[in-house]
Amino acid sequence: MDTVTLGLEWFLNPDHIPFVVADERGYYEDEDLELDIWEPPEHYDTLEMLAEGELDYAITEPIHLVPERSEGVPVTSIATFLHTRGGIQYPADRGWESPADLEPGVRLNYPGAPGPGGRKMVAYMARQAGGDLTAADIEPVDRGFYHTDALVDGDADVAFLAFYNFEIVESRHRGFEADLWELADYGVPDFNQLVLTAADRKVETAPDEVQRFIDATRRGVEDTVEDGEAAVELFFEQYPGVREESPELMDETAAATREFFTPELTQDIEMYRDLVTFCEELDLSEGPVDADAFTDERFVE
Repeated sequence: MDTVTLGLEWFLNPDHIPFVVADERGYYEDEDLELDIWEPPEHYDTLEMLAEGELDYAITEPIHLVPERSEGVPVTSIATFLHTRGGIQYPADRGWESPADLEPGVRLNYPGAPGPGGRKMVAYMARQAGGDLTAADIEPVDRGFYHTDALVDGDADVAFLAFYNFEIVESRHRGFEADLWELADYGVPDFNQLVLTAADRKVETAPDEVQRFIDATRRGVEDTVEDGEAAVELFFEQYPGVREESPELMDETAAATREFFTPELTQDIEMYRDLVTFCEELDLSEGPVDADAFTDERFVE
């Protein structure tokens, strides 16, 4: 039995239901694998740990993967297991019709503030909508990933990057009407995805293990899509602490999230190519990279 460690992109949450389902139903064991889920103390990218061999597999988002590859981190995307909706979270009572309505001085909450990344992307979306907002026009707000708190508390006017199955569900649960201006509607590659990655070295030297890991994971994703209620119940049975603080909200989040899993696990290579260009254009990466060189489709064919 080979033990493999999966690094999460953040704390354990409904995004990870398929892995728990596959583990509890013995799908990894069927592939002679024992799964160890590693939960980072804070939300941060695990790709360098992956490249250094401290993890076997890691979950990340394409918007993190492209800059890391441009900096020479040798990791490869091997599957996409979730594709949600995301973009700019905004209060629905402001009368705004598009990001073009955002004016200089608008307060934006985003992780990494006051760094320029979030401001650059929001300004880009505003210009694509017909506005003339620049990154310098945006006031950064640092409430981290607590987007809804930032809006409800009046610390920010909008937030980025927010997701339908988390922030919008949370907002409405709290009686705060919010909505999304979605990336793809305003010229941004649709990188609202969670992907599985492995070090280049593992892909090259242990393709059999990678295939076994993907095959077991696929069964967990399929089960989650085919019988979401049972999958959610199993997840919370194994990790009851996930819903202790706010059980009703977590139930709503899980119900929304299960609609976005992608059992085919295939990757959108054209999106990656567009994202590489987008990151270059906005100086979000160190330089050009070849999307085909860091995406490997053979394990999901």
